[in-house]
Amino acid sequence: MAVLRVGIGHAKTAREAAETAMQKTPKPDLTIAFSAFGKNPKESYDAIRSMVGNSAIIGGTSCGEITSALQGPQNDSVAVMTLQSSYLSIGVGVGENLSTDPKAAAEQAAAGAHKSLKSNPTVMSLMAIALDGKNASEASRLKPFVNVIIPDGSTAQEEPFMRALIKETGTVAQIVGGSTAHDFNASTTFQFGNGVYQNAAVLATISSGLKLGTAMGHPYFPGTKGAVVTRSQGRTVYELNRRPATEVVKEMLGINELNSEVFAKNPFGIKSSDVFAEYTVKSVAQHGEDGSLTFFAEIPEGAYLRHMQTDRNFAIASFRSTLQKAVNDAGSPKKVGAVVIFNCILRHLLKTRMDVCDTSIIRETLGEDVPVIGFNTFGEQGITLGGAVGHYNQTATVLVIGDELISQ
Repeated sequence: MAVLRVGIGHAKTAREAAETAMQKTPKPDLTIAFSAFGKNPKESYDAIRSMVGNSAIIGGTSCGEITSALQGPQNDSVAVMTLQSSYLSIGVGVGENLSTDPKAAAEQAAAGAHKSLKSNPTVMSLMAIALDGKNASEASRLKPFVNVIIPDGSTAQEEPFMRALIKETGTVAQIVGGSTAHDFNASTTFQFGNGVYQNAAVLATISSGLKLGTAMGHPYFPGTKGAVVTRSQGRTVYELNRRPATEVVKEMLGINELNSEVFAKNPFGIKSSDVFAEYTVKSVAQHGEDGSLTFFAEIPEGAYLRHMQTDRNFAIASFRSTLQKAVNDAGSPKKVGAVVIFNCILRHLLKTRMDVCDTSIIRETLGEDVPVIGFNTFGEQGITLGGAVGHYNQTATVLVIGDELISQ
């Protein structure tokens, strides 16, 4: 018997998308909504709110909207997923002024999420039953909480926000999320967190008796060339191998000119510091006249930046593996109830060039009828296999919600 009801709507208008989703969920507990940046965010939010009643609403503006209702990401659309289950409890908090004070934003978001998260005796009872009835290996995968974060992708403050957030929430609850986006013709984005915000970060703390799992992955493997970061600060790298960073990258790539297209097609990888030493991907945003390179993520001094490569077969296999990792992390439920994808806009452009479709891979891997929602982001947040939390580029982070109780 299903313990989770999920609705999906994907349309040109928020009202139509929400109305379609509500056909499956009369009283949703959580609504996830991504609206194309070109649409009025307040109008989109208000239309969704008018349809979903008292449901918690999270999401924001996007650069391409993804659902299982349509093939591939769409532009100028609104995607809505509604979830209804007596085994779900949601707390939503919003941290404002992210660009100027990410620490205070994290504290505000955590306080709001924890205050609004209502205790669910059913979930607590299921947790006790599951811990008593499972072996140690199975019990170790139980997750009392998962934190979904949706920060403003125009602020470049994701890392300090996450550092402060982890100090507030601890490391027990996994983190997964994506940064809201615009259409490249604006300077700000919008976030949905039971309201409409700018320059903010939304935190949704999910307490659930359902099986939950997360994973992150990217379509790249390490090449043979790289360089040591010998001087950097935050997201700006000034020197590689004790030389101006731009000179080293030009030599590495065998080119004379650097531009946005070159950066998009030539990301770099850094090994995670955990025991798995996975490569996490960092992409260059721009170069400076002083020979520096500014990335879309922080680059620590002493790191070895490896030039990354890919091909179509590897990209497909990698995403299929990411999905399977998320399912395994959820405790391998027999039925997946919903999938949420936070997908980098640069990864989307790569997949377009390669003619790769994520929703098709999901259908092939998890089943034809699995409900999916996602959006093209300005950065992705998640954890590596070894548990290291990070902000990534050209990556997909995934949340899997099982249609199965943790006691099963």
